[in-house]
Amino acid sequence: MVLMELSPAVVWTCLLAAGLLVLSPVSSCTTCRAVPRPPHLTHCVFMYRGNTTCFWEPGDTPVTRYTLHIQRKSLFEPSATKNFTCTTTDTYCTIKISSPRIEFCITVIAHSGSRNISSTTRCQPGRREVMLPPVTLKTVEPVKGKPHCLNVTWSKTSVLSDFQVSKSEIEAGNLNSQIEVTAVGQLGVQVLNVTVMGYWFRACLFRPDTSYIIRLRHRYLGPESPWSLWSNTLQGRTSEDAPSAAPVFWRQVKQTVGAGWRFVSLFWKPLPPLLANGRVLFYNVTCQTGHAQVLSDHGSCRDLSHTNMSCSLLLPVGRSSCSLTASTSAGSSPKAHVWLIGASETEPPPPSQLTASPLDDHTMEVQWTAPDNQSLDGCVVEWSAVRETNSMLHWEKLNSSCTKLVITEGLKAMERYSVSVKCLYGEQGASRNRTLYIYTRQGTPSAGPSVNVQHISGSRVEISWSLVPVELRHGFIRNYTLHCTSTNRPGKSEWSTEATTRHLTGLAVFVPSHVQRYTLQNLMPGYYDIFMQANTDAGAGVPGNHANVHIGSDETSMVLYVVLPLFLTVFALVLMTCLVKRCSGSYLKTFRIHPAAACPAGPLKPLWRV
Repeated sequence: MVLMELSPAVVWTCLLAAGLLVLSPVSSCTTCRAVPRPPHLTHCVFMYRGNTTCFWEPGDTPVTRYTLHIQRKSLFEPSATKNFTCTTTDTYCTIKISSPRIEFCITVIAHSGSRNISSTTRCQPGRREVMLPPVTLKTVEPVKGKPHCLNVTWSKTSVLSDFQVSKSEIEAGNLNSQIEVTAVGQLGVQVLNVTVMGYWFRACLFRPDTSYIIRLRHRYLGPESPWSLWSNTLQGRTSEDAPSAAPVFWRQVKQTVGAGWRFVSLFWKPLPPLLANGRVLFYNVTCQTGHAQVLSDHGSCRDLSHTNMSCSLLLPVGRSSCSLTASTSAGSSPKAHVWLIGASETEPPPPSQLTASPLDDHTMEVQWTAPDNQSLDGCVVEWSAVRETNSMLHWEKLNSSCTKLVITEGLKAMERYSVSVKCLYGEQGASRNRTLYIYTRQGTPSAGPSVNVQHISGSRVEISWSLVPVELRHGFIRNYTLHCTSTNRPGKSEWSTEATTRHLTGLAVFVPSHVQRYTLQNLMPGYYDIFMQANTDAGAGVPGNHANVHIGSDETSMVLYVVLPLFLTVFALVLMTCLVKRCSGSYLKTFRIHPAAACPAGPLKPLWRV
């Protein structure tokens, strides 16, 4: 009603004014500018009787330089202040201020053309960000009865006032502390937090019987303070502990001795330092029967020093067991056990599919398939060089999940090795062996068979030979080459390159490796030189000894006198038989045609006619 009473000009004037009121905030925002972000002070480092360095982050406005402004307030007159400044184009600056104990107000000013943009002023005591001077380590000592601990003592620097933390503050726990630890002879450095509430502290972060190089650093209160520089280094060694694991233990049954006893060798491996926890002083072996009767006869297993890694004794042929412990100055290890089942008991199942493959001259890989048995504890791999005399036994005990072992110990080329695997079944004992023989690399034999002439009969010579010692074979002998050549002179022939050529162009016979006797036949009168070579996969070895054989003409004539008449007699009989058969056939035919005819070879010859 009121609007209707107003004139149109007045109405339009009111509407225009209202529109301007609504649009005015928008139009004013289009002309405002964003406030630039000032630099941000991150932290400062106060050094007593030294410099103070402050660091900051730049704002979002391009600047030409910064000014660090520090205002120091007086302890006695808060209104009395002293200003320190420095100018830089970097994001840090250093000012020399003598004492960090006074309170400071810090501002960073960014200069951008004609504009100056200041950070928020921060006021604080300098001690809050003080860098303490390095301290001096005095001793690092073991703790008796605590093999994982070291006692560390330290002191302030010679100028006591340089260290801005009092004894009472240290005892109150106002220090954060760390030690840098390096185990002697090992790679790697560790930095560990420690609690320090005095001028000595105990750190229990170490392994027994281990030497460490240590240094120490502190900071005041917490992460706002920077760490001090590291102290000097000192070396200390923790005390010994009892071994933390039992030695790896094994046995080998050598032979039965007398009635009811068997000779057994026991073997063990030295504990690694991480498990020995000190110097092993001695070992102790105890054996007992299956009825828990401790055996008093220890054989060579008595008074075992730290150098002993094996011993032997007699054990009953029935079920028995042996235990082994290793001892340091701090105590004994847990017991290791081996069990032997009775000689008449059935052995548990052995492994199957045993294979061995050379990887190089000094390495081989052994694989097997373990029985599917819930009571399987593991397997033992044994290997040793095959020699005429006893050789050192090498062995490795593995857990039940292992079915492969790469052997790197005690191997060399051109030597035969016996490799066997047994399975372990706890108190049920061990299975029988699964064994094979292998060379990491074969070579040619370095000796030949020794030939012996067994018998000479006419033109026949029977010879035998001894086997090449296994150490000199250098490979698996596949066959032998028997050489026989005639020579113009009696006496032993010497082996030489020329002789080799001459002999190899003569009679050569290949003899299977399992044969040890051979007969040469149809030799003409004369002198013969006989020798042999052993052949492996790598080739022929050097020849063995030479045997000189003489086939005499008398022996040949005697053979002719005996054999030739016999041969002629047999030939004559055969010839006469053939003639008789032919004659009989002719006679029958003649008889049918001419009944009066007779065989000219018979007694009726006068009646024979054509």
